[in-house]
Amino acid sequence: MRVLLISEQDSDFSQVNRLLQGIPDIPSELESCPADPKALATRNLARYQLMLWGQISDVQIAARLLIELSRQQVNLPLVVLTDKSLQTDDNSFSQDPPRDFEVLPRDGLSVHIMRSVLLHFGARRQPVLQQPARLPDPLTGLSNRQHLREQLATVLAQRTETASVALLLIDVDQFKKVNVSYGQGAGDALIQLIAERLQSCLLPHQRLARVGGNEFAVIFQNTAGSVETEAVLRCEAVLAAMAKPFLLGRNAVKMNVSLGLAIKEDGEISVDNLFGQADMAMRVAKQERGNTWQRYTYDMTDDAQKELKLESEIRRSLRKEDFVLHFQPRIDISRNKIVGVEALLRWQHPVRGLLPPGAFIRVAEESGLIVPLGYWIIHSACKQLNELSSKGHDHVQIAVNVAFKQFQDKNFVRTVANIIKKHGISPGRLEFELTETTMMIEGSAVDQSLRELSDLGIAISLDDFGTGYSSFAHIQRLPISALKIDRSFVSNVQSNLDDATIVKAIINLAHSLNMKVIAEGAETIGQVDFLREHQCDQVQGYYFSRPISYDDLLVLLELERERGFESTLAREVF
Repeated sequence: MRVLLISEQDSDFSQVNRLLQGIPDIPSELESCPADPKALATRNLARYQLMLWGQISDVQIAARLLIELSRQQVNLPLVVLTDKSLQTDDNSFSQDPPRDFEVLPRDGLSVHIMRSVLLHFGARRQPVLQQPARLPDPLTGLSNRQHLREQLATVLAQRTETASVALLLIDVDQFKKVNVSYGQGAGDALIQLIAERLQSCLLPHQRLARVGGNEFAVIFQNTAGSVETEAVLRCEAVLAAMAKPFLLGRNAVKMNVSLGLAIKEDGEISVDNLFGQADMAMRVAKQERGNTWQRYTYDMTDDAQKELKLESEIRRSLRKEDFVLHFQPRIDISRNKIVGVEALLRWQHPVRGLLPPGAFIRVAEESGLIVPLGYWIIHSACKQLNELSSKGHDHVQIAVNVAFKQFQDKNFVRTVANIIKKHGISPGRLEFELTETTMMIEGSAVDQSLRELSDLGIAISLDDFGTGYSSFAHIQRLPISALKIDRSFVSNVQSNLDDATIVKAIINLAHSLNMKVIAEGAETIGQVDFLREHQCDQVQGYYFSRPISYDDLLVLLELERERGFESTLAREVF
């Protein structure tokens, strides 16, 4: 039997809990809720069989709590604990039909009296209690996914008018980084804070549900007219509320959300279809990388079908090896010498021609195809490292990008080890680049994999440094040999004092940790001179060369060897 206690003082919970534990023949579970109408609003009262009121000194708060009880329309028996002296015995619970309200003296409570309460509100209502319980989310007290689906099915059956029903999905972006950075307990606390804030954005009759680890949902319905206006207002309210940081201990944490809104159109629609539409809209919102919302349109279904077709084409091209690597040189600017290249994936599509990664990489990542695609990249890079060595360019290092989903493959390190062994790659020739986001999302799993990869002789660099959440303390514990300064900082070093300061600080701190610094996105001589002046180790960018094919890379390296770096750089073909 589930019992909810609302009280201002902890002693009420201790007293009631102690008495309940003395009644082993009637299993019960006691939960507490602060004397706060907003906190009560987040609870699904349908899961409880009895409510106890302890110390509530403010009459206005008590009245608001009663209003919230009425709003939820749950017929929940209520027992009020009072400090007044009252005569209480078993006859107090013998009325027929049984009452739904009792007042008991706090000082007179005993195991015997509490057992009578449970029998009165439990055993005598057994037919009701035997109905399947809709268990709420245990962390937030909100409705769960199954309960929400049942509610949505009922609403869709009752509201047949166009635009009378809407479903809003709310996804908290990159939530896993909180668990990695601050721990599971902080993550749970943050989910509770987010749930409270989201509920505060809704009207009293609008119920929030938690339908996934970091995903929430709301059903909107309107008996007259379109529900769109109200749903859009709630979307804007959620975005405004989520713009404020959350306080986790001493840390202020800013979380973004992506919202997908689906509104029922003409005709019948199933729960699954409306959920699917809201999910499509939410995924479109996610692509905009920030607090935003999207309403479902039929074009999104067309886009989803195109993505499925694209996924199929990627699978076929993987089998046929239609992918190729292009390479962007990395320059040691203290010696004016090409010392490495970054391998960049291109798709030689059989119909559409050569495609950049932006045309397909997201679909590859979301479908999981990035894992076999990543292995193909590593195979190809190793093969071309050996070809470069055979032509006298064994000083050139190849860096490949590694996606976070590759680290989720339990065979990742072992497979990489087999590839390196097959091609006989010397230590330091192959480099893996990973982003700060990858390192934070996968946490300890990535840390262990990086150590094992380093033991294989693979150099590790941290890409897009300065745009994520990693700390130097964390980096120092990992076998990272180089930091890559993000192009967003490099592009403004001459015009933005803050960016210039950040770049200089990254260089100095990296060198203090015995790491190299690679700046990407250098496009002007002024940017290169700034980086050289502040002792950046390597630079890559359009100022030196765009990404080029493997054959063109061989020509570039031969020209550098024959004519020198400056003469090679002057060639407009690159």
